[in-house]
Amino acid sequence: MHKNVVLIPTYNEAESIGDLLAQLRNCAIDVLVIDDDSPDGTARVVTNLGLDYVKVINNGKKKGIGPAYVTAMGIAIAAGYEKIATMDADGSHLVSDLENLFVNSQDFDVVMGTRWMPAGLVSNWDPKRIYLSKFGTWYARICLALPYRDLTGGLRVYDAKKLEMLNLLRIRSNGYCFQIEMIKALHSLEVSIKEVPIHFIERREGVSKMSQNIVAEAFLRVTLWGFKRMLRFNADNAHYVK
Repeated sequence: MHKNVVLIPTYNEAESIGDLLAQLRNCAIDVLVIDDDSPDGTARVVTNLGLDYVKVINNGKKKGIGPAYVTAMGIAIAAGYEKIATMDADGSHLVSDLENLFVNSQDFDVVMGTRWMPAGLVSNWDPKRIYLSKFGTWYARICLALPYRDLTGGLRVYDAKKLEMLNLLRIRSNGYCFQIEMIKALHSLEVSIKEVPIHFIERREGVSKMSQNIVAEAFLRVTLWGFKRMLRFNADNAHYVK
């Protein structure tokens, strides 16, 4: 067992997951794949690779990345890992960027891979998705008074002890709003958070999981949290603390 782990949620990623796991082989980290019962047999593909640094969890029917991460974070904390990373399964995050985040995590509680800062790059992404991502971060920054420049990105490294301070079961977002909710909760605990530029590359295989429901969930939740903040409902942040 290594001291650090990366969590990778999957749903129909059989075409891309093998390449990513091969790239992670030399990173001296464990890998936990959380599969939402993918119809394309993603979990079976991972199991058949027989990699000793990779474990697979079948998370049952499709629930979204939020519940997948909450389940996996609980397992990783219980296992005693020091640093817990999150990463997309489709190859859009570079392993070299993940390694750089781990280096920076020696001095910070949370390190966020950020696309929308100097030296950050995005390749082959549809302009509509770029707009949606930038607008989502801008809107969340305004509503929640958060200073970070990329609140929806999925490449991050967390200190396990800081995650343990949270009641993860109260993180309720199902889709990509989970990324916003995690930073909202950790920011309220005044942990140290650093943003590091990354190169995001649009997937080459498979289909994006982005949907109108995911966008709607994020908009509605962020709007509600913003209203609560304006009304000074301090209990909203205390809600996350054990």
